Amino acid sequence: MKIEIWSDIACPYCYIGKKKLEKALDKFPYKDNVELVWHSYELDPALPKKALDISIYSYFAKKYGMSEAEARETQGKVAAIAREVGLNYDFDNLIVANTSDALRLVKLAKEYSLATEAEETLFDAYFVRGKNISDKQTLIELGEGIGLKKENIMTMLDSDKYLDEIKEDIAYSEDQLNLEYIPFYVFNNKQRVEGSIAIEKYLEVLEESYAEWEKGGVSSGEGEIISGQSCSIDGVCS
Repeated sequence: MKIEIWSDIACPYCYIGKKKLEKALDKFPYKDNVELVWHSYELDPALPKKALDISIYSYFAKKYGMSEAEARETQGKVAAIAREVGLNYDFDNLIVANTSDALRLVKLAKEYSLATEAEETLFDAYFVRGKNISDKQTLIELGEGIGLKKENIMTMLDSDKYLDEIKEDIAYSEDQLNLEYIPFYVFNNKQRVEGSIAIEKYLEVLEESYAEWEKGGVSSGEGEIISGQSCSIDGVCS
C-alpha cells in the first residue's frame, strides 16, 4: 500500500511528521507492505541559490511582517514540538537556503530506492546540523552518505534534471488535490492528511487504509481530510 507525501526540506512540520509516521509504522504489523512515495513541494522558490546571510528569525520577520522577537518565539515553540519526537532543531544556526537542489537530490535518490534516506539526511542537515543545503559540495557529501555515487550527483546538479518533475508535483498537488498545507499525505489514493498529526492518529489512518487496500486494492474517490500542525503553501508554519 502506498502513502504519498508532499513535503519541502524547509518545512519543520514535515520532518516532525516523518518521525511521527515512522513511529506509527513501527507499531503497525504490516509495515513491510507499506511504501512511502515522496513528492516535492517548494515553499519559497524565490529564494536565491546562494544562501541568505541572515538568521531564520530575520527572514521570517521580513517576509511576514513580524518582529524578530515574535519570530524567535514562534520558532521556539516549533523546536519544543520537535523535541517531543527526539529532534533537536537548532534554529539559531539554521542557514536559510533555496531547497530546489535538495529536492532534486531526493528525486535522484528515488531512482535508487533511497528517497526516504535522502529526506532524513537533508532534514537533519537543515534543521539539526546547520548545513547549507543549497551548497553543491554539501549535497554531494549528503548524497554519498546515503549511498549515491558522486558522479551521478554532480551530473544531476550541473543539469536541469528533475526541475520539471518538481513543477509537476506542485501543480498536481494544487490542481488535483487542492493542497494548501504541507506535509500532505494521501494514504492508498484516498485518505488525506494535511499537517503533522498525533502518532495514534497516523496509526488509525494506516489501519483503516490498509484494511481497504487488503480488501479491494487501490482505493478510488476522496476520503476525509484530517488536519494537523503544518506550513501553508505561502510558507507560514503554525
